[in-house]
Amino acid sequence: MTHASLPRVCNLHRFVSPCIADNGEIQAGGSGVTQKFAEVLLLCPAALAAGFILFVADVVQNTIDDMEAAEFKRFLASLTAHAIRSPVAILASTITFVGMFPYWYFYGFNNWWFSVGLILWAITLSISKQMTLPIYSRVTGRKFPAYKARPEIDATDAVALEKERRKLRRANLIRAGLSLASVAAMVIGLA
Repeated sequence: MTHASLPRVCNLHRFVSPCIADNGEIQAGGSGVTQKFAEVLLLCPAALAAGFILFVADVVQNTIDDMEAAEFKRFLASLTAHAIRSPVAILASTITFVGMFPYWYFYGFNNWWFSVGLILWAITLSISKQMTLPIYSRVTGRKFPAYKARPEIDATDAVALEKERRKLRRANLIRAGLSLASVAAMVIGLA
């Protein structure tokens, strides 16, 4: 008796289970999580985080631009302190990153557009940290693990704070653009 002569058999787990198809090949799927459903589960927090970053790049950045230098320094210190402790910000930015590894384990790279979106998401997270954390460190004096300590800019040094504000604007626009591109690639993969 060969696998080809067996009917399609699937384990009835609540998670992804291997199935033996009519042709004898083992396939992911079954009564568990389908690939499309897994993709939607990964896309939702990525889209939420992309919207959040777009809001920061537009509304929050415009508010920052209207502030005096000392206000900018105080606001960025408060924003950074709250953002690094926010469960919503942390979960929205990490669920997709952590979830892409089991996704690739179970489904592979056969959905190229969705995989490109996931890879771009990981690149976006890395670039985001590289661009923004040094600015946060210089403006607020906060130390971040894995980054060299930077001298804090004094609240009275308006020229230096304006320079950091311009760098932050550019970093936020790049983060928003990359986040939207990664979500767009994932959406194309779902179509």
